[in-house]
Amino acid sequence: MSGEALSQRQWVLVTGNANKRREAERIVGRRLETAAIDLPEIQSGDLIEVLRFKAEAAWQRLERPVVVEETGLELSCMNGFPGPLVKWMLEAVGDEGIARVAIRAGDPRVVARCAIMLRDGRKQLIAQGATSGRLVLPPRGEHGFGWDPVFEPDGLEETYAELGDDVKDRIGHRGRAWRRFMRGVQPAA
Repeated sequence: MSGEALSQRQWVLVTGNANKRREAERIVGRRLETAAIDLPEIQSGDLIEVLRFKAEAAWQRLERPVVVEETGLELSCMNGFPGPLVKWMLEAVGDEGIARVAIRAGDPRVVARCAIMLRDGRKQLIAQGATSGRLVLPPRGEHGFGWDPVFEPDGLEETYAELGDDVKDRIGHRGRAWRRFMRGVQPAA
């Protein structure tokens, strides 16, 4: 981000996903101002292109500094597909369906990615985080959301949904992205 950093209290997180909001608030360590508005999502396999489009739409709609998040799940067996299109794949076949595709293809390796963007009239900041792992069946765990019950991070034998919030926030793609993002944003005075 060029120039002076914006204070944490000057921007609004644009999301209608209560799970993403709660996870972000745990990671940041405070309640975040949010706006639950419907943003158009372009159909692209490029996570940053989707993120930039959403940030611009949010900025135009709210006319104030906004923060948006985009998440993707990249299956090795499909050359990174569905990436940021995972939302639509989850709606179509669910987390088990996604895991089934990877396992039947013989390569359950996957990368979970999160990108966060601050956009205002003059500045922008993009931070990313990624966690490698594998997809497993059957789904395990009672916590989390989305593909958490079928995503097992590398080096662990538990899915995101089996991990406690502290561990998931520390090693997860969203936690990594938010910590990088917050380092680029000036703490509120």
